[in-house]
Amino acid sequence: MSQVSGLCQAAVEIVNDLDARVAIRGIESLARLLFSADGHEGVAAGAMRGVDALKFQMYNALSNLRGRIQELQSRKPSAPELPALSANKNLRILVVEDNKDSAESLRKLLELCGYSVTLAYTSQEGLEAAQQTQPDIVLCDIGLPDSDGYALATALRSHPATARARLIAVTAYGGEEDKQKSRAAGFQLHLVKPVEPEKLLQQLERRATKRQA
Repeated sequence: MSQVSGLCQAAVEIVNDLDARVAIRGIESLARLLFSADGHEGVAAGAMRGVDALKFQMYNALSNLRGRIQELQSRKPSAPELPALSANKNLRILVVEDNKDSAESLRKLLELCGYSVTLAYTSQEGLEAAQQTQPDIVLCDIGLPDSDGYALATALRSHPATARARLIAVTAYGGEEDKQKSRAAGFQLHLVKPVEPEKLLQQLERRATKRQA
């Protein structure tokens, strides 16, 4: 892990591109999960589970990074280097997910990247946790045991303490009708499972950058 971290840090210092740096930090976070004792538990990618799923996600992340580097050869560089993803973001994230293994895996990934994370497993728990912690971002599944993510999003939007949170749907429902209902309920982004970690981290990093600015 020390060797991986050293390589990732060297890559971040060399590549002057925000998307590439986010991808690199995503790869580093996946490696930490892979090398930890139970970081692979609950991780899924299609039919794959555990270590195989993590390796598959890392392979995709490396392929995406390679493609991004090739694309940069014909494009202007982005803004100067920004703080690494491992730095404390001062950003509160609420994860509402009824699959406890998936929720725990996501929590580990986000905390490794410097975010403060709260978990909830039902719509009611999510509403109560949001009112208590006033999160900056809510990552919410749509299919919840006691209600659904649409109803929760509507409730969060109507409450003054949570109305300004950025709502991101993370769900297996990927149809156009699902996305329309998501927007109507107040979600600002609709991600379809399985979500590539670097794509999710990229969205969060942009929010963190705006918050720091």
